[in-house]
Formats: sequence, C-alpha cells, structure tokens
Amino acid sequence: MAVACNTKIVPRARLRKARRLNMPGDVLVKPGDLVTPETVIAKTEFVRGSPRVIDLNSELRMRLTPQLVDEVLLVKVGDKVTKGQAIARHQKRFWSEIFDVKAPCDGIVEMISRIQGRVVIREDPRSSKPVVVMNVAEKLKVWPSMIRMYTNVKEGDTVYEGQALASAVVNPLIGEAGVDYVYTPMGGVVEKICTKTGTITVVRPIKPSRVLAHIAGVVTEILPDYGAVVESQGAYLEGVFGIGGEKHGELVMVCGGPSEPLGDAGIDKNHKGSVLLAGSSVSLEALRKARDVGAAGLVVGGINNLDLVQFLGYEINVGLTGQEQPGLTVVVTEGFGELPMSPRAWELLASHAGRVASLDGTTHIRAGAIRPQILFSEGGPPRDDVPQEPVFGEPFEVSLHETVSLTVGDKVRCVREPYFGLWGTVEELPSELKVMESESPMEVAVVRLDGSGETVVIPEANLEVFREQA
Repeated sequence: MAVACNTKIVPRARLRKARRLNMPGDVLVKPGDLVTPETVIAKTEFVRGSPRVIDLNSELRMRLTPQLVDEVLLVKVGDKVTKGQAIARHQKRFWSEIFDVKAPCDGIVEMISRIQGRVVIREDPRSSKPVVVMNVAEKLKVWPSMIRMYTNVKEGDTVYEGQALASAVVNPLIGEAGVDYVYTPMGGVVEKICTKTGTITVVRPIKPSRVLAHIAGVVTEILPDYGAVVESQGAYLEGVFGIGGEKHGELVMVCGGPSEPLGDAGIDKNHKGSVLLAGSSVSLEALRKARDVGAAGLVVGGINNLDLVQFLGYEINVGLTGQEQPGLTVVVTEGFGELPMSPRAWELLASHAGRVASLDGTTHIRAGAIRPQILFSEGGPPRDDVPQEPVFGEPFEVSLHETVSLTVGDKVRCVREPYFGLWGTVEELPSELKVMESESPMEVAVVRLDGSGETVVIPEANLEVFREQA
C-alpha cells in the first residue's frame, strides 16, 4: 500500500498559530488584541538560562563524601529555588557555626553530583544576570595584588560554565590540606582581572529573543510566560519541501505561469522584503540574487538539489529543515527537479498576488510529516462564514495513515530518503516481498524517475500517489 497524497490547498480556512518563546519571558499582548505579522507577541532578554555550578567542597571548605553530600543538601533534582535560598547546610561540630550554601540565582536544580560534590542549577532567564564577579582573593585566601599568580585565564578568554578560573594550595594553618578552586558559575568572556579588588569579572553577552505574530489576526489565548495564540481566516497551502524559518512579505509574481522557470533576470532591487512566486524551477543565480536583494522568500514548483547545496554552502538533511539561516526562505510545492507547479496551487497563489504571504520552510519527514506552509491571513477574528473545523496553521505532524493500492502507471512522489521529493511513474509491482536496508521484508514498486529516467526500487510505504484534494 502507498500513501495518498495529502498536500493541502485550502482557499478558505480557519487559521491558528501558537506563538511561543523557547524560554520564559514577557508576554506583550492580551486577549482580544488585533495583531499584524510584525507584532511582537513575547520577548526575553536571554537566550537560555545558563547552568550555574555550585562546588560544595569549595563553598564549605572541606572534602565531602557522597554520603556527606546527601546529609548537607536541602534540595533535590527538580526543585525550584530562589536566589539566596539555602541549598546546603553544614555544622562541622555541634558548637560550631552553621554554614549555609546559598543559591546564586532563581532556577531549577538540574543535577546533583555526589561524587564531585557539585550542584547544577538551571537559572531562570528572567532573573539571570549578564555579569558575574568572583572574589578570587577572598576564596583562595591570597593577597588581591597576587591573584594573577593563581589564575588559569586572561582577559578576553572565553570560558564555560563550571570551568576553573583559579586555584591555590590550601594553607595548612587555615584549613585542611588540599587545593581550592574558583569556578565560573556561567559561560562568557573574561572581561577583567582586578589586582586591586582581587576579583575576576565574566560577562555574558545579552542575546534578546522575540516571537512575532507571523499572521494578521486576533489574540484568542495567552500562554503565560511564553506567548499567545493568534487566530484568523484566510488561505492555506502546504509545500513538499522547504528551507529557512518564518518570513513574511508581499507576494510578487516573477514568472508568467506555473511551467516557466525563474532566472536571475526576473529579480531586481525592488523585490526587497517580498515573497517571490516562481514557476517550474529556480536557477542558482536567481536564488543568490533573491537573497542579495533582500527578498523575504520564494515559492517555486521544483528545485535542483545540487543548486540547493551550492546555495547553502553545505549539504543538509532534506528530511529535517527549518533551523538553517540561508537568508531566504524557500518553499517547494512539487519536489526536486524542474516541475511545473500544480494548477490549483498556482491559481490560489496568483490570486493572492499583492497580499502579505507568511512562509515557514520547516520540513520534517520522520514519523509522519511536518510540511512547509504558506498562509494568507485576512486579519481580525475568524468570521462566522469560515468553517470552524479543521483548523490550519499549526505545525502539527500530518498523519500518513491514509493509504491506497498502487497500480502500474500511477504518478507517485517519494516521501523518504534517498529519493525524497522526486517524482516518477510506477512501472512494475513485484508480487514478492523484498528485504530492504532496514532488513525488513516490504512491498516494493519499480519506479522510473522523471528527468533522469533511472529505474529504482522503492518501498510502497515511501510513496505518495498523486491525488488532488482540498
């Protein structure tokens, strides 16, 4: 059995996009707000909470056994902690002073190493600081003017969480024999080693992160600390393959029809910020020119795999895309090669020329499929005359459960590597099962690939039978 082709082309659809940060931050909208694709839904000042490493041996100035680590700890993995909260407590003798080890930040206890005597706290990005100052002289009991003798780094060095910045042999007159270390609790760059104060300053560059609405619509739900849900109505199309993340811009036709290839002559500086609509294929020169002039995206029927590699500068996993940053989001509607865009896709896209198109090139073909998307949102809340179900726009995995029986002569497209995106015609359906690379016996089809004319054997489960559907 083969998979029925379920690429969706929907002229009138209910659209919904959940817009989420990858980490907690500030939500800037409220329910009922009207948004445009450029509206900032949520933002945060740090990319990700850094792991903060607390060395209990150093903090308590003693060598802890795994058993003693359990005795002094006041927290466990998964606990939320706040800055200044006691995470460990020790009293050497019953008449001695009780000493607390305090959390350096707000966060969650991510790991406890009883052998090393370390606690790792994943800091909350909202409370993390871009600068940390460590008093090396005080921790190592040395003169501030002499700390460079004990440091392992210099100004300008890149350091990582938990890295030892300085060390010194413990003076037996003031403590137990051994070596004391000063670890950096976060990654960054050593900005200053001060011989007056005896401190080392590590700076972490601030990397703001934000999420845009991506479509025009209305905020219908808030996702606390992370973002919001935006709903609207409009047109929805799926491609078969894409590269690049989310982009939006005015859709501009740069080809006269679905069978016309796009060369660089059809692109100029006026296309900056636009989404270009091409026909059957796009040349390498056109891809590069579109990127150079600042086009937001490109929608095309087919693309040459070698041109794609040369455009990106490296080979990618065609079954898992969306994280690359090519400077241009590309959505391919048909597959690899020179392939005219389907009439239904071309008609819908051409009818929306001059309107804002929202693209997402993310493509997953493992365990189902996440297809690249093209959306045209009308803005405002969904109207009553728009079907309530199904809802489109979320990158939900598309179920590939709908199957059909293959027949000789069927037009098919491969949905798995190594022939992903290639079209062909079924020439033979062997009655016997064939053992494939997975070492499993499978029903297969002999397919003659379009373009090259090569005849290959492909598992039926890896084929889509072309079927136009809404």
